[in-house]
Amino acid sequence: MKAWKQISEPKLVYGGWRNVYVVKYELPNGKQFDFEYSAQHGESSAAVIALTKDRQVIIARQYRVGPAQIMEELPGGGVEKGEDKAQAVLRELREETGYEAGSIEHIGSLYKHAWISSEWDYYLATDCVLHPDGLALDEMEAIETKLISINELFKNARSGKMTDTEAVFLAYDRLKMLEGNNEKSS
Repeated sequence: MKAWKQISEPKLVYGGWRNVYVVKYELPNGKQFDFEYSAQHGESSAAVIALTKDRQVIIARQYRVGPAQIMEELPGGGVEKGEDKAQAVLRELREETGYEAGSIEHIGSLYKHAWISSEWDYYLATDCVLHPDGLALDEMEAIETKLISINELFKNARSGKMTDTEAVFLAYDRLKMLEGNNEKSS
């Protein structure tokens, strides 16, 4: 398998929070096609599976236009240009849920699908505590914070109640260990 040959430079066809580009490629069979892909503002994003001290998962409930429903999501969002990814996810956690992390670890990086150029980084935060000032939402955000069990997070990932299900896979072994430790301490 060889990479496709890029024939043209990417051309911005729609600019906004999500930019859409078109670029022409020549496939191995010699055919040429224009392909569209999108990139988010900032070109990378980060999300976090955040756990309270008693191992409850902090969820950001919000309406999502794509699926046209309220989703139970991980806190996260765009990484600003020049911003450290771990700092960005801590900022998003604080803004979207009102919680601050006791500790944080990187659990993986990936591309969400074949038609987006933005890389996503995922983190696991533990020992999160509520900040006295609560949420700090952007004007375009309407989020409700909810605490759920690790097992409920697994159910949400399996049932389509959330996006960023790949984060659950990346953290699965660690979450199962934390879930088991929580049961022993109860």
